[in-house]
Amino acid sequence: MKKAQVAVLAFCVLALALVLSCASSAPSGGGSWDWIVNADEGNGGSSTIVMTEGTEEGVPSYIFKGAITKKYEYGYVNVKLMPDAATLDQLKKAKAISFRVVGGGEPLSVKITTSDVKDYAYFEYSFETVDGQPQTVIVPIEYFMQPSWGKAVGATVNLDNAEFVEYLYQGPAGPYEFKLWDFRIHTAGIPKEKDIKPKGKTAASAAPAAPKGIGGDLSPMEVRLIDNFEYGDNYQAVIADKRLFNGHKIVPGETYTLKITYTASRDLENVVEVGLVDTTPSAYKPYWGALSFKDGADTGAPDGMAVLPKSKKDEVVSATITLKTTQTASGASSLANALVFGSKGAGRKGSKGSGVQKAVTLNCTEFVFTEVK
Repeated sequence: MKKAQVAVLAFCVLALALVLSCASSAPSGGGSWDWIVNADEGNGGSSTIVMTEGTEEGVPSYIFKGAITKKYEYGYVNVKLMPDAATLDQLKKAKAISFRVVGGGEPLSVKITTSDVKDYAYFEYSFETVDGQPQTVIVPIEYFMQPSWGKAVGATVNLDNAEFVEYLYQGPAGPYEFKLWDFRIHTAGIPKEKDIKPKGKTAASAAPAAPKGIGGDLSPMEVRLIDNFEYGDNYQAVIADKRLFNGHKIVPGETYTLKITYTASRDLENVVEVGLVDTTPSAYKPYWGALSFKDGADTGAPDGMAVLPKSKKDEVVSATITLKTTQTASGASSLANALVFGSKGAGRKGSKGSGVQKAVTLNCTEFVFTEVK
């Protein structure tokens, strides 16, 4: 089974997305920012984002929580930093930006939006967060690049056309949380991390949280299998829910069970295959790393994927499947320790990259994932 390559659409209706909240703060270089959040509702999605204000290391911090859904196929949330005139003038002279961040182990992107980009393919820089660990991110302006799907406007970002700064989170379906603070513009040069001192007193470190354990009852769960015919022959869903492994890194010799009860939103053309996968770029071989099956093995074979039965629309299916790990995940992030669901279907003749039927949703009233000791 092949991994669906991450696709990014030009968010042509982004301006219509729902604005949920707004706050202001002073950057290190003077002026002020309005912090504004929005989700994918303008694209027909149902992802959510809520912003709350706090204090971190003596400066204002902003905490973002919500859930990504796949009602819109490329579910996302945004955080926009809108500058006043003085701050925008500094941004246009920037050699680098920096900020502090705590994430959940998934990637984030930071963008500088400019008026010369007309198709939303703004210059951006993507970075990995480390689950629960504060990071200083320093981005030289020359590191910002346009995504390949957009119309190129130049080799580097033209800051004379800068408008605002934006963060994009486009993670897997499920809950998320990240925090941002101490956003700075650097006009004198590119700083080193040791040169960026916290503005205030650093808060005392909290006691380590008790381990949460693996899995548990994650009901209800929506598993939406979308068209993967551009890269494979199936409809596919990746469940990289942080609650599945809670920071555990899969190694060979582990056994997991999934007890599941669901109804499908349409008739299935085939059985549903289930396996554990590592979807991070370091695991691509060349698509992803299979952790509980051998890619290409027969369905239901000892080294193949587990199977859920072919079913009709609204038919209640209950099953318990077993997944035995054979490979080591590349890390402990949720993207490196994920469940994949796939169901093969007929492709439309003469139309590359499209199946005959629409996406199918498994509406799970029971979704219990446990480790077998």
